[in-house]
Formats: sequence, structure tokens, C-alpha cells
Amino acid sequence: MELRIVRHAESTGNAAGRWQGRDDTQLTDTGREQASKLGKSFKAEGYRPSHIYASPLSRTFDTARIASAQIGLEDSIVRWDDLMETDVGIFSGLNWEDIESRYPEIAVEFAETRNMDIVEGAETLTEKRDRAQRVMDKLIADHSNGDQVLVVSHGGIMQFFFAQLVGSNRIWGLSVRNTGVFDFSIDVEKWHLDGPALGNVNVARINRFNDVRHLEAD
Repeated sequence: MELRIVRHAESTGNAAGRWQGRDDTQLTDTGREQASKLGKSFKAEGYRPSHIYASPLSRTFDTARIASAQIGLEDSIVRWDDLMETDVGIFSGLNWEDIESRYPEIAVEFAETRNMDIVEGAETLTEKRDRAQRVMDKLIADHSNGDQVLVVSHGGIMQFFFAQLVGSNRIWGLSVRNTGVFDFSIDVEKWHLDGPALGNVNVARINRFNDVRHLEAD
């Protein structure tokens, strides 16, 4: 399976420096241009995914729709709730200054630990891990090696997807660029093999990581 995971284009929340979570923000004019450039890059490389999944939040679904329109697949997008951004609870819609002002004690502890479990209404670490595992398990189970799968999602939950893909218990911090492209080749028939198969680099390969060269195109 060729798996391509892409973050949504710039949203109004991104532009304002706000924590979005499940807040259903829209794309900015810049974001719509980014999504269009993403789609043009798909067309230029002859990329036509056999399956397209997107978070139902507007900033993400619209990114998928605008990009896939460039290759005539805008009606092929499947909304998938598990691709939504992590729920940041009471931080949603706020910038850091707002958080420090409204929730000073939580802000101090969070700045030190980055532990979302202390944030009222937020998804816990376990819930995010479990959701990411569900997504990866379903992608592996539902697709064959001949499939080209495009997933359009959000920077926060994508970090959990990547941890699952590389088998890491630790969540690595990553500044995922708007419309950043991550390409993976996965042999789904051998994915669950253990032992020496874990050293077979043909089973799991990272081809591109946080690639935004399409944004530099005229």
C-alpha cells in the first residue's frame, strides 16, 4: 500500500495562533491557494489515489476537496471521524495568552509537562493513542498492496499516527507544515510479521516526510 498522509492547509485558527482542536475553523485565502498547489502537484506527478479519506472538519475536508478537484476526484472523499484533530477541551479557540489569563494554574503545569490529561474536556493520551491505533489498523486491514491511499488530517493527531507507524511508545514532537506531505510504502501482507521480518526495510519505507515543495511552485 502506498500511504500518503497530508495535513490541512492554513486555517483562520492557524493564522490567528489559536488552539483549534475540534473548533471548526475555515481555510484562509492562503490556505485555499495551498490546497490548490497541493492538487496541482498531484496532477503533475500523475498521482491518482484509489482511496481518499479526510477529517470532516471544514479546514481538512475543504483541503482534500480543493486538492482532489485538480485530478477529478473531489467526489471520492470519504469523511472519517477518527481523522479529526485531537480534542483540546477548554483550550479550544484560545491563544496561549488567553490560556494563561483564564487558566493560570493549568497553564503553568501544562507548559512544564505538556500533559493534556490535566486540561478539562481534552482527549487523554490513552484516547489519542487508541484512536491512532484504530486508524492504522483499519488502513492496513482494508487495503491491499496495490492501493494508493490519501489521508488528509491534522498536525496533532498525525504525530500519533506516525508513532504507531514506526512502533514508538513515545510521541515525538513535530511541527507539521500546512499541506505537508508524508509518503509511506507498506507491505500490508507482511506488516504483522515478527522476528527477522522487522529488519526488512522493504516492508515499511518512508519516502517523503513533511514535504512542502509544492508550495514553492509558481
